[in-house]
Amino acid sequence: MLREGRGTLRYDFILIAIVLLLTLFGLVTLYSASYLFALNQPQRFNNGLTPLIGNITACALMIVIFPILALIRLEWLQKGWFVVLLVLFTVIFNMLPFFKTFQSNDYAMRWITLREGVSFQPSELIKIVLPLYLAYILDKNSDKLNTFVYGPLPPVLLTALFCTLILIQSNLSDAILLALTSILICFVAGIRLRWFVLVLLAITPVAYRLIFGNKEGRWYQRIVTWFSPESSSPDMRTQIDFSLEAVKAGGFWGKGMGQGTLKVRMPEVHGDFVFASFVEESGFLGVLIYLALMGIFAGIAYLVAWKSNNRFIQIFAFGLITPIVMQTLLNIAVVVRVIPTTGVPLPFVSSGGSSLLVTLCAAALLVNMTRRHIKSEGMGGEYAR
Repeated sequence: MLREGRGTLRYDFILIAIVLLLTLFGLVTLYSASYLFALNQPQRFNNGLTPLIGNITACALMIVIFPILALIRLEWLQKGWFVVLLVLFTVIFNMLPFFKTFQSNDYAMRWITLREGVSFQPSELIKIVLPLYLAYILDKNSDKLNTFVYGPLPPVLLTALFCTLILIQSNLSDAILLALTSILICFVAGIRLRWFVLVLLAITPVAYRLIFGNKEGRWYQRIVTWFSPESSSPDMRTQIDFSLEAVKAGGFWGKGMGQGTLKVRMPEVHGDFVFASFVEESGFLGVLIYLALMGIFAGIAYLVAWKSNNRFIQIFAFGLITPIVMQTLLNIAVVVRVIPTTGVPLPFVSSGGSSLLVTLCAAALLVNMTRRHIKSEGMGGEYAR
């Protein structure tokens, strides 16, 4: 039970400690992986700290944002007008990359430039807004989910809109991640199975067309490389080859933080393959520690979703933690070549202030939900103090 009393655990405090440890762990790991890599590419990076700047900025912003999100009353988030305004803002925000005024030089269709040297990836915001909307609408229509209009239709429409915007931004991996998240949220909310069959039948040909319709496209080449690495060009295989070599070189104890050698040669090590550098330096033992921290983080979040007596919070908590868990598993699976390269970052670790900022916002809201239900139902589900 999430009770407040003598001798009981304060799950909100544990969650805060885990988030702090994961954030610090991410900063140290990213610094170790990217410093020499960045120094060796002065044409791209100003100095060795450049890949870390976005993450440091996100941490600085969260000093103010985290307490606000952790203490705000969640009833305010359940207001229909607030959810609608937030959805509209997110839709407009994700249309900004299509205007040259906001486009950055790199990945122009994914990032917007707020000012010189400051950019943001709008699609990251959807990872909070979509679960919020789904929690609101599925809670509001809880007694009418068996009907098409009030059950699957609202989630399908907004999910399709967000996925379309992301696909236009040339970001298939995030679109797939959000679609899977939406399907899982709707499933645990109680929408009937037959609607999922219809949705899968509808999106399967679309997904096939997007991936296999262009044999020169990035995703098709990634799949070909994964299935037949020996037949692919050396440039396509370099990153995963170095990644596997780094994982094998780590052994059980690792080479020690800062002692890895393959990170200098691994392309874009600060991005989606930062975990490979971490394994080389910390070994299997470091992987166990990281997975243990992520496991406790996810376990508390899912426990809150399960124990809560508020349907909105149950769905919202599940919707916030599930993408983080999926991103972690997908990123690690890519690094060890279990699945093709996806472009999904490792939560708390990969370079990118947008990803870290949204992940920490989600963590703050989960702390809020944990804190709310520390007291027993007999005390009215009041907030802990």
